[in-house]
Amino acid sequence: MGRKRAEVRREEILAATVDEIEATGLRSLRVADVARRLELSASLVIYHFATKEALVTEAFAFAGENDLDQAREIAAADRAAHQVLDDLLEWYLPSGSTRSWAIWMDAWSSALFDEEIRRTLAQLDDAWQAVFAEVVRRGAATGDFTVAADDIEAAVAKIIAHLDGLSVRLMVAGDEDLRATMMAWVREFADSVLGRAQPRV
Repeated sequence: MGRKRAEVRREEILAATVDEIEATGLRSLRVADVARRLELSASLVIYHFATKEALVTEAFAFAGENDLDQAREIAAADRAAHQVLDDLLEWYLPSGSTRSWAIWMDAWSSALFDEEIRRTLAQLDDAWQAVFAEVVRRGAATGDFTVAADDIEAAVAKIIAHLDGLSVRLMVAGDEDLRATMMAWVREFADSVLGRAQPRV
C-alpha cells in the first residue's frame, strides 16, 4: 500500500509541476510553489525527486505521455485514415485552452542547455512519429494516401516539423483567427507530402 501511495504522490507532484510551468513558465518555477499547490512541504517534493532538474525532466516526460495517450486515442478511431489524420492535425495545432503549448516551448529552449531534457524530448518525438506513421501506413494500405512505404517516415517527419513551426508562431502571435489559415496550410502541406488520393471537398 505504501508503494502504491508513493507512486500516486509522484504523479500528483508531476501534474502540479506541469500546471506550475504552464502558469508561470520554467524560469520562475520553484519547488516551493509546486509544493504549495499540493499543500506539501518542499522537502517532500525533493524526497521524491532529488533535484529540481530531475523534477522538471520527469514533468516534461509526464506531460508528453499524457498528450501521447490522447493522440493514440484519436489515432485508434475506426474511421478512414485521411479523416483520422485530419483529426490529429486539428488536435495538434494549438487552439485556445484545448492544449497548452507553453510547456513545450519551455522544454525546447531548455533542451539547448540540458542534455537530460534533450534526450526526453527526442524520445517523445520518436513516439509522436510512430503515432502519425501508423495512421499514414493504414492510409497507404487502403489507398487513402499514395506515398511509398519507404517514404512514410520522412513524410511524417516533415509534417510534424511543419506543425511545430506553425504552432510556435501561432502561440507567439496569440491570434486565434490566424489558426484557421494555418490549419489550411497544414492540411495542404500534408496532402502534398502524402499524396492524398481523394481531393478535399
